[in-house]
Amino acid sequence: MLTRLLFPGWTPRAGFALIALMLAVSTGRLHAQRSATTEAQASATAPAADAILKVGGNVPNPIELKLSDLSAMPRTDVHATDRDGKDITYSGVSLAELLRAAGLKLDPASMPSREIVGSYILVEAADDYRAVFALAEIDPAQTDRVILLADHKEGKPLSGNEGPFRIVVPGEKRPARWVRQVQKILVGRPE
Repeated sequence: MLTRLLFPGWTPRAGFALIALMLAVSTGRLHAQRSATTEAQASATAPAADAILKVGGNVPNPIELKLSDLSAMPRTDVHATDRDGKDITYSGVSLAELLRAAGLKLDPASMPSREIVGSYILVEAADDYRAVFALAEIDPAQTDRVILLADHKEGKPLSGNEGPFRIVVPGEKRPARWVRQVQKILVGRPE
């Protein structure tokens, strides 16, 4: 009754048509929103094939590497325990091997130089998270522990949330230095 007073030409058929139109529009909007959400989730889980890792700082030959470049380097697997206590296998390239590719002389058969013992590695992530390692922590002349730049987990590429590159440090009680979405690895010396 109120509808007829406010809209004199209003018929029940027009009302149903309007409701159907509103449902179609809202369903289309929901579908578009759902598609955008699905695409965002897919990009968060898929690794970026064109991602570039920069290795620089105080190294003789700064380099930029893609995922395909890592696959051509000597590969290493490490077994680590995640926060839930589950054993996981990560695959990638050791930090020592990456720094060798950038020209650092890391030789397991020779005595480490003063520069190696007095230097550090700064790992930077996409979200500005940073972690520091003493260069001696990755030098094969100093330790048998392998700190890994992983690009695979359980045989599959790392998800976008984790990768495409991630630092894995087996044996640490907490994964505070397990940097996700690594973009830069820089070698430095304190002033």
